[in-house]
Amino acid sequence: MSKRFLPFILAGSLAFTTLAVAQQPDNTKVNKRDQDPSDQKSTPQNATATKTDLDTLKQIRRAVTSDKSLSTYAHNVKIMVKYGAATLRGPVRTAEEKARIEELAKSNGATSVINELDITPAQ
Repeated sequence: MSKRFLPFILAGSLAFTTLAVAQQPDNTKVNKRDQDPSDQKSTPQNATATKTDLDTLKQIRRAVTSDKSLSTYAHNVKIMVKYGAATLRGPVRTAEEKARIEELAKSNGATSVINELDITPAQ
């Protein structure tokens, strides 16, 4: 390969890398909120580890990540299950995604759902 094409190849690689990074969900503010000890909301750290809850969590997570109609943000929401009740937290793109994830949680073993998902439209 000729050296004269090297700048074009490098520029293309940089553009692709920048695009890939720009599309990653940024939950930094939400994650900091979840680490606040004064916040008594459900976090993965205080979910139960019973086999039933873990199985329910696995079923819900699989259903959410398998749903190709959902955005990357929606695929990465936090799901906690404690005594059968699922808590959903994190950003999603639309009200439809918020409702769809709640529906998936209910239809995949959650006895009840606490939907704390935040709608964060694409910029």
